[in-house]
Amino acid sequence: MFPTLYLPPSLGSVFLAPLTPLLASVGGGEGELYAKALALALALAAISTFIFAQIFGELAVRIGLPAVLGELIAGFVLGVSGLHILVLGESGQVADWAVALIQWLSGSDTATIQEIFAEPVKILINDYASAGVAVLLFKIGLEADLKELLRVGPQAATVAIAGVVLPFAAGFFGLSAVFNLDTISALFASAALTATSIGITSRIMQELGVLNTKEGQIILGAAVLDDILGIAILAVAIGIAQNGTIQFSSVLGTIVSATIFVMAAIALNKTFGPRYINFLDRLKNPYSVLIGSIVFLYVMAVIARLIGLEEILGCFAAGIVLGNTKATKTLEKACDPLVALFATIFFVSIGAKTDLTVLNLANPESRTGLIIAAFLTVIAIFGKLAAGYFVFTKEKLNRLAIGTGMVPRGEVGLVFAGLGAATGAVSGSINVAIVLMVIVTTFVAPLMLRKVFARKTRQVKMGAIQPEGD
Repeated sequence: MFPTLYLPPSLGSVFLAPLTPLLASVGGGEGELYAKALALALALAAISTFIFAQIFGELAVRIGLPAVLGELIAGFVLGVSGLHILVLGESGQVADWAVALIQWLSGSDTATIQEIFAEPVKILINDYASAGVAVLLFKIGLEADLKELLRVGPQAATVAIAGVVLPFAAGFFGLSAVFNLDTISALFASAALTATSIGITSRIMQELGVLNTKEGQIILGAAVLDDILGIAILAVAIGIAQNGTIQFSSVLGTIVSATIFVMAAIALNKTFGPRYINFLDRLKNPYSVLIGSIVFLYVMAVIARLIGLEEILGCFAAGIVLGNTKATKTLEKACDPLVALFATIFFVSIGAKTDLTVLNLANPESRTGLIIAAFLTVIAIFGKLAAGYFVFTKEKLNRLAIGTGMVPRGEVGLVFAGLGAATGAVSGSINVAIVLMVIVTTFVAPLMLRKVFARKTRQVKMGAIQPEGD
């Protein structure tokens, strides 16, 4: 008999705590076998995630690329396109060798192990990936220079509007007139072009040290507005797909709610934020500030969901509220290990969910998807690049860098693709095209950002200039 593997107590409690009701429903020896198999499956998923993320992240950095690019590649290797260890989507099954390994070590049966990978493991990885983007956006909100963000507000708004209108209009016209797609399919595919992955863009700018430059703040503000406008367009697309009509009241309500929500967060930064931090600081528990801030993060995420917005917007807003206080630097440092842990899972999960088998040229549907994907990718890149030149100011700015920062679609684009497929509004080839567009823009954006920000990055490192807001 081989020794049974267990997660370390601290990690075990973190991963298994949400599953206590499930384990309680399985009694006796069967419950013990289930618990062992579950712990082993989670250990395999977690260990694989962090080891591969570290390996490919290190390789990416060594050849001059952002670490996030390596994490995405790690996801491809581990996911449905590679080793099938992380199967996080709606289809696919974990690799037979992984099931056999867990069965060998735990003594559980094959069916139970497959069920564990298909349900609790997938649920937990997806949940912790969501926690990753939540903490990442919270930290970005903390680091955002609110004065600068407000100062670039009008410029960010023009970039965001152009970054939504240009690719959407070009995409919809091209798909309808050139490829003869039906209105709903063209609408969903064009809507996916409007997205911007604030998580990926901000992570790359953090690594380059340009997040708080003027260009970085405009990109950040425009990405937030992009999400708001993108959600509104997505609501239109879903409304047409499900009801056959455009629900203008829903669209208008989303825009108004998001605007009020963000403006309220900015106002609370001056009133509630400092008072809340002072209250937490007076408590005797040395971790009160961190715990209280995380509680506030989740409260803002819940509020965002309740008023029909995305939780990630609430996380970002929570960071804005608690930013520029006496605890900001402490919170930023405290968030670093959380970002390292959960944001890594988030970026690996994006790659793991992406099925590269859509590149099979033997499949006619895939060939059609590739042609449409090429069209969508060109529109996706040049539409956002053009938006960068809609910054109406006499200041000397790197407009190409601003447009480049809006290019990656990342997880946001995958949400559009997923919802289009879930509603049955798009065919397989169109879904393939959207996914490929997301992949390409997500991978080329870090390379482009590093190139266009290269000069300013060197200046910041040499101390020749200081980032805006410092």
